[in-house]
Amino acid sequence: MTSKIVLSVLVLAAASPVALAAFDVIQMLVEKPQYAGFSKLLEQTNVAGDANQLRAASLLVVPDKEMKSLASLPADKLRAAVANHILLSYFDPIKLDEMKTRTALLPTLLSKTDKTLGVLNYTRADDGQMYFGAPGAPCVAKLVKVVAARPYSVSIMEVSEPILPPGFGKPVAAPGRRGKGGKGGKGKIKPSAAGLEESKMPTGKPKEAAAAPTPAS
Repeated sequence: MTSKIVLSVLVLAAASPVALAAFDVIQMLVEKPQYAGFSKLLEQTNVAGDANQLRAASLLVVPDKEMKSLASLPADKLRAAVANHILLSYFDPIKLDEMKTRTALLPTLLSKTDKTLGVLNYTRADDGQMYFGAPGAPCVAKLVKVVAARPYSVSIMEVSEPILPPGFGKPVAAPGRRGKGGKGGKGKIKPSAAGLEESKMPTGKPKEAAAAPTPAS
């Protein structure tokens, strides 16, 4: 998995002009319909405009099929949540893999207004898979692939799910399975009679005892 991600970075790097410093994150996502929902939120919250002003940035985008918990946030939390998906430096799988430590705190665009929440936890597992998580939340958002990149300027990488701080979104519980009720006591376990022997009682009348012989006179 990691080798495929690295290969995609090299291909995208070859097709991208390194000298081009300015970028437009919305324009980079125009031909990526699977991220239309995330792109819409970038514009709606004006996070895209703030990201375009950065000298370097890394966007962690979420595919539409996983957007529910992010898109359903109230307005007072939505901008902060989207901004927390924008890292303030350029990263790609190669650069992340070259880090001296397997864990790190990476500042996000949210740190400009909230120093506490405006960071992401990064960790690299034993198998090389990379994950992100918000402070106080599990580090479970998996780095899936590189979507677009202009090396040392901007990268767009897909993650498996939104990266939300605790309290920003309620996980949707899976519906419980309903058992089928039995009818007329069917299915009830009855005590087993195995090993128990029934006593066989005689049913006939007992024979009368023979009369004792009369002693001879």
